[in-house]
Amino acid sequence: MFKWFVDSLFAGLKLVRKIFLFVFFPILFIYRSLTSGSTNSINAGKMHQANAKNILLTQSKLIIQLKKYIAKIPEKDLLDHAWNKEFAHFLQRIQPKIYGSDLIRFFTQPTLVENSKTQKTDTKESIPTLSIPDILETLKIKINGTEVPKMKETVPKWLTKPVVSLEMVASRTEHLLTSIKTASNDDDRLSKINEFCEHLKCYSDARHIAVKEGGIRCLLKIRYKGTKSPEVIGALKEALSLLGHSDHVEGMGLRILSIDGGGTRGLLVIQMLKKLEELAGRPILEMFDMICGVSTGAIIASLLVVQKKTLDEIEQIYESIGTQVFTQHPIKGTSNLVWSHSYYNTALWEKLLKDEIGTETMISSQRKPKTPKLLAVSAVMSKSRLAAYIFRNYNLPCKVQSQYFGSANHKVWEAVRASAAAPTYFEEFKLGNMLHQDGGILVNNPTAVAIHEAKLLWPHTPLQCVVSFGTGRTELNSIEPDIDSESASASSWKSKFLAVIDSATDTEGVHSMLSDLLPPRTYYRFNPYLTEMLGISEICPEKMSLLKRDALMYLRRNEEKFQEAADTLNIKKGPLQKLQDYVNLQLEMNGIISSKY
Repeated sequence: MFKWFVDSLFAGLKLVRKIFLFVFFPILFIYRSLTSGSTNSINAGKMHQANAKNILLTQSKLIIQLKKYIAKIPEKDLLDHAWNKEFAHFLQRIQPKIYGSDLIRFFTQPTLVENSKTQKTDTKESIPTLSIPDILETLKIKINGTEVPKMKETVPKWLTKPVVSLEMVASRTEHLLTSIKTASNDDDRLSKINEFCEHLKCYSDARHIAVKEGGIRCLLKIRYKGTKSPEVIGALKEALSLLGHSDHVEGMGLRILSIDGGGTRGLLVIQMLKKLEELAGRPILEMFDMICGVSTGAIIASLLVVQKKTLDEIEQIYESIGTQVFTQHPIKGTSNLVWSHSYYNTALWEKLLKDEIGTETMISSQRKPKTPKLLAVSAVMSKSRLAAYIFRNYNLPCKVQSQYFGSANHKVWEAVRASAAAPTYFEEFKLGNMLHQDGGILVNNPTAVAIHEAKLLWPHTPLQCVVSFGTGRTELNSIEPDIDSESASASSWKSKFLAVIDSATDTEGVHSMLSDLLPPRTYYRFNPYLTEMLGISEICPEKMSLLKRDALMYLRRNEEKFQEAADTLNIKKGPLQKLQDYVNLQLEMNGIISSKY
C-alpha cells in the first residue's frame, strides 16, 4: 500500500510537469507574442521559458532525491519521531526558500510515537504522529485531482499592523488644518484641534508637513484673532508646542531656573525659593521661562509647573512623601536590596508619584496658563555609553536637534520616576527599550543642559538671568598627613571609589565654568553650607530641623545676593522691544518670517 502511494505521487508530479511544459507554457508564449511583436517581448518570453525550465529541473531533482531517500528508510521506522527531524534537515538542504519554514517547524514539533502494532489498554492520551501521507499533504501536492488543505501560516504581529504611507499622513494633516480653519464655533474648533494634536503625536512626519503647509501661521491667527475661549487657547498652545513653536519671552531676555538633585535635602531649595518669591513679589512661575530639575529638582519643578502648587504645599507634600517612602525596616530593606536592587518600596513610590504629580503627559501641561518650559533629566543605562535623557513639555523646532536624547510624549510621573531612580534606593525604571536611573549620576547640576535647550528654542534671545539652586555642601577639610602607611594602603581602594562617586555627582564644577563664561549680573548660584551632610533618604525630625536652620542662616548671610537676583528677574521689556515682538508676531502670522527668532 505504501509503495503504491509513493508511486502514485511521483506519477502525479510528472503529469503536472508535462501539463505545465507542453500546455500552459506554449499558450503563455503565444499570448505574449500576439500582444507584443517587439524584440523585448520575445526576449521576455525566452526568459520566462528559461525560468520555467529551471523550476522543472529543480522539481525533477527533488523527486529523484526524495524517491532515493524514502527507499532507504525501513517501513517500520517511518513513524519514528527522529526521522521527522531528519526529514526537516533534508528539506533544508534541498530548498527551504521554496517549501517554507512552516514545513520545517511542522516536522520539528515534539510528538509521541504511537505504536500501531501493540494495543495498549491504559488511559493515557495518545498524540498522533506524522505519517508519510501527512508529509505529502504538507508539501501541498494534488493527489488524484483533489486539492489538499493548505497549512495555516503564522504571520508575525509586526506584519499585521497597518502601514500608513507618507502620502496618507500628508493628506490627513492637510485635512485637519483645513477643518480647523473652517470650524464654525469653539466647540467644533476644540474637537478638531484635539484631533490634530493626537495626529501629531502619532506620526512624527506630520509635524514637518504641518509646518510646511503653514500650520503655525494658521494656529497663531486663531489664537490671537479667532477665539477667546480659554479651552481653545490651551489646545492651541499644545498644538503649537508640538510643532516646535515658542512664544516670545515676557522678560528682557531668557530667565532660567535650575535645581540640583539631593533627595530630602530638596527642602533647602524650597526655603530659598520662598525667599526669592518674597523679594521679587511674584510667584516663581511668573519669573522664569524655563525650569529644569534632576532627581529631587524634577519633583519640585513638576509640582510647580504641572500641578501649580504653592511652595508651602510642596513642602507639605515633600514631608509626607518622605515619611511614607523612606520608612523601612532594615531587614526588609536589605532583603529588597538583594532581590530587586532597591532598598525602599518602589511600587509605593510610583503610586505616590501618580497621586501627587498626575498621569497627564508632559506636553499636555502646555494647555495650562502661565506654564514655562519644563525639563527633567535622567541617565539612560541601556545604551553602549551612559547618556543623559531629557523629558520635555515641548518639542524643538523642525530641523533643530539637541545633543541630548529626549521626548515630550511621556507622562509627568514617568519623567519624575526616571529622573529620581537613585541606584540602590529605588529600582531602575524601564520606558520602552531604555533603562533609566537617577539623572544625578551624569548631570547632578543641570544648569548647562537648561541653557543649551533654551538657546535651541530662542536662539537670538539673550540671557537675562540664570538662577541655580544646590541642595547643600560641606566645608572641605584640610588634608591630614598619613599617620600609618599600612592603614593608608588598606583604605586606598575605598578612597578611589568615593573619589569617583564624588566627581560623578559634582555640582560645583559646572558652577565654576558658568560663572566664568556668563556675563556679570546674569548667573546666580545658591548652594548652602551644611553643618552635617545628610543622606538623600534622611527623615529624622531633628536632622531636618537642623537642615532648615542651616537654610535660614544661609539666607540671612546672602540676602543681598538674593535681592540682586530678584531685581534682575524683574527687569521688564522696554517699549522698543515690545514693538519689535509685536511686529515679529504679525510677520509670522502672515508667513513672512518663521517662528525661530
